Amino acid sequence: MKFGSGGWRRLVAIVCGVGVVLTGALVGGPQATADPLSDAKEKLAQLAKETAAIEESYNNAQKQLDDARQQQTQLATDIADTVARIETLKPGIVWIVTMQRQGGDISMTASFLLNDSPDMFLSQMATAASVTTMIDEQMSQFVAEKQKLTNLDEAMATTLATIESAVATQQQLLKEAKAKQAAEQQLVDRLTRAQQAALAATPAGWVPSASDASASDRARTALAYALQQVGKPYVLGGSGPDVFDCSGLVMTAYKLVGVSLPHNARTQANYGTPVDPANLAPGDLIFFYHPIHHVAIYIGNGLIVHASTPATGVKISGITWANYNTARRMA
Repeated sequence: MKFGSGGWRRLVAIVCGVGVVLTGALVGGPQATADPLSDAKEKLAQLAKETAAIEESYNNAQKQLDDARQQQTQLATDIADTVARIETLKPGIVWIVTMQRQGGDISMTASFLLNDSPDMFLSQMATAASVTTMIDEQMSQFVAEKQKLTNLDEAMATTLATIESAVATQQQLLKEAKAKQAAEQQLVDRLTRAQQAALAATPAGWVPSASDASASDRARTALAYALQQVGKPYVLGGSGPDVFDCSGLVMTAYKLVGVSLPHNARTQANYGTPVDPANLAPGDLIFFYHPIHHVAIYIGNGLIVHASTPATGVKISGITWANYNTARRMA
């Protein structure tokens, strides 16, 4: 077979191209396959972030629901009291309306003409004025109570709508959380047993390092409680004793030492005093993401305990500083 100069050039280009592809495959170039464990960790971290956002929304809806239910209870009491007052006023109002329809009022002029005694007339006039005032007051009170009942009924309708909306929101968030959990499980199931064991391994070094600040007795007690929950399931809205979400674990741990916190990571970040990352002590709370939607308790030596995700439950992890937002000291 004969080649011209152009044919030789094309042949050399093809051979060189094949060589580049083969070389790239041999040395782990762009054609190389990514490490499955590293890839899974990256995707799980993203799912954890998304799950944490769902948790915050769920707990916000729960707070709205709790407030609305308390308002519903108070409104029900107010409505019952108002109805009782209206029922008490009704007999007098019926009598007033009946008398008016029958022309029961007597002209002051007619009374004067029919009375021989001016003193008696003045006495009657005073009595009539007193009755008129009483009737006016009773009618005004009845109208006011009826208006109050109308306002309460409208407030109750709004409250019930809020309850219905919050429940629907939570149901939708639960579906989303379950979908994230299923996605996490699929990622884990694709790994080998050795890779799964490496993924689930608890980091070593539970004790504070030399760089950690000393902790108060209350902070150590709260931390000890959280560590006792390691391995328990993660459930949206959970605050123990058997299941937890991230802010629920923190809330319950600190409730044991007399610190009252809301069931919401972003709101918890407003409590206590700020702590510089270089001065962390065991028991400090560390908040993650921007905006905040995850919280953990610092153990020491760069480790945290937290209700992580539905797939991993309460666990010990290293701090992911890329997601760090702030830290607070509660006790």
